[in-house]
Amino acid sequence: MKDKSLAARLLSRTVGGILTLSMASSVGCHAITDVHESVPASRLPRHLAAEPKEGRQVFPFTALGQEKPVSHIIGAGDQLSVYVFGVLPPGTEDTPILQRTQPINQRYYPPHGSVVGATAGLPVLVNQDGSVELPLVGKVQLSGLTLPEATTAVKNAYRDQQITKEESERVIVSLVTARVHRIVVLREDTPNPAVQLVAPGQVDHIHRGSADVVDLPVYENDVLHALSVTGGLPGTDAAREIWVFKRSGLVDPRAITSAELQTMAASYSESDETSRQVVRIPLTGCPGEGVSFSMKDVVVEDGDVVYVPRREEYFYVGGLVSGAKIPLPRDQDIDVIEAVALANGSVGGPLGQDGGVLSGGSPGQIVRPSRVIILRELPDGRQLPIRVDLARAMVDQKERILIQPNDVVMLQFKPHQTAFNSLVNWFNFSVLIN
Repeated sequence: MKDKSLAARLLSRTVGGILTLSMASSVGCHAITDVHESVPASRLPRHLAAEPKEGRQVFPFTALGQEKPVSHIIGAGDQLSVYVFGVLPPGTEDTPILQRTQPINQRYYPPHGSVVGATAGLPVLVNQDGSVELPLVGKVQLSGLTLPEATTAVKNAYRDQQITKEESERVIVSLVTARVHRIVVLREDTPNPAVQLVAPGQVDHIHRGSADVVDLPVYENDVLHALSVTGGLPGTDAAREIWVFKRSGLVDPRAITSAELQTMAASYSESDETSRQVVRIPLTGCPGEGVSFSMKDVVVEDGDVVYVPRREEYFYVGGLVSGAKIPLPRDQDIDVIEAVALANGSVGGPLGQDGGVLSGGSPGQIVRPSRVIILRELPDGRQLPIRVDLARAMVDQKERILIQPNDVVMLQFKPHQTAFNSLVNWFNFSVLIN
């Protein structure tokens, strides 16, 4: 009788302890996020769901460059060679030969060496107003003309002053070196060509960007050639977009937010060429979607800055898994099950990863947690709790919602799972055997 009474009291205390522990555990979980206020994943509105990445396509990279005209168009900064028989150079009847040379940029220009050919005449620089200074006739406007048209313009200038005659004139206008545009390329992706492999959940907190000052000749002064000179397309640690800051449109330099950048990039007026201070150039888009930029947007000029931003996309995990900050893949989608797996939280199996819970003589968590609460930041700054049932997500695609940047993923027990695990852990195996 005494043994039965002792067993009854032990059972009563055990049940009471289990209920107390269950209630405490349940209250602790609800203190973080009340599941009654959360939205089931299957009922999440579409405008709050993450946008898929895997369906996006790459735009043709030729759209990042410009089309080269058939004939060179003269502009300010071009160096021409002009020969007018008996006038330029004066006092000689022989045709002077001028070697056309161009300094080599070791990284790119020119592709065929420093000597690019020979021409006749003396070098003349096109001024900022598009004119050239010639002996006896003064300024001759050549901006916007091709080389044959420039030759005709020089002939007419000397004919009008009755310096040369049509039947005996010899005039040659050639291009020595084309004008160049000096731009700055700032890249926040990894400049080191050596690739370093890291674990999927590892965050690179130490990073160094790169900067280059590049001289691009006319008709190659575009985003395509700027990226080619400075390391190619953005790496996996960079965003799939490029920003171009225009020097000509910069009126009031000040600190601006990312949202203001988007607004500035969208505010474009065809009538006002200086209204677009910042151009956003996306590299990917939805199938069938046209590019949101024009050929004029990818052309860069003196003082412009081409900027490759670093990709800052992370999600956070917590609850019953070790807290971590995990980077999101750039071109792949991560759903809630994959997010828990990346956080080293097993979504199935009673013994975790290696069965180490049995090393202390305790069964540990026999029933694994199957509830996930996702805290998603709304556009107005509030957080929306989303409830996911991992057991249902195994068979229901609606439950496998995609993770988006800044999501907080918390793994939790359901109330009955807490009660069962508390009951099992209350009875220590070694005590029962003894």
